Amino acid sequence: MSQALAATILLVDDDAAVRDVTAAMLEDLGYRVLEAVSGTDALALLSRDSRVELVLADYAMPGMNGRELMAAVAERRPGLPVLLVTGYADDRTLAALGHERLVLKPFRHEELARKVRMALNGPDSGTVATLRR
Repeated sequence: MSQALAATILLVDDDAAVRDVTAAMLEDLGYRVLEAVSGTDALALLSRDSRVELVLADYAMPGMNGRELMAAVAERRPGLPVLLVTGYADDRTLAALGHERLVLKPFRHEELARKVRMALNGPDSGTVATLRR
């Protein structure tokens, strides 16, 4: 069984249409998708379902934004990867979050697949290391 078939992703977005499209893309890639409409809803779901291996959340949500959700997830489940989906254009904010944690809107199927795969496999999954002698 591939990692994609085994992984469960918690998708968080307050926009139902965007959530539906993103969930369909993730399911097409073979992932199991749980959906939440807010950061609060996501944290409640996360506390009930230990199978979640990745959180994919919209950055701009009312109440608890994606950055706040990322911090709350880190407190509750240290090491659980979180990717933020954003169309936000402030370069300083994006740089502070780290490019590897961002999926920029509008994103393509291939870009989403690559970011999710990297997040699930760890930060070094796309790099080649050289061994010292």
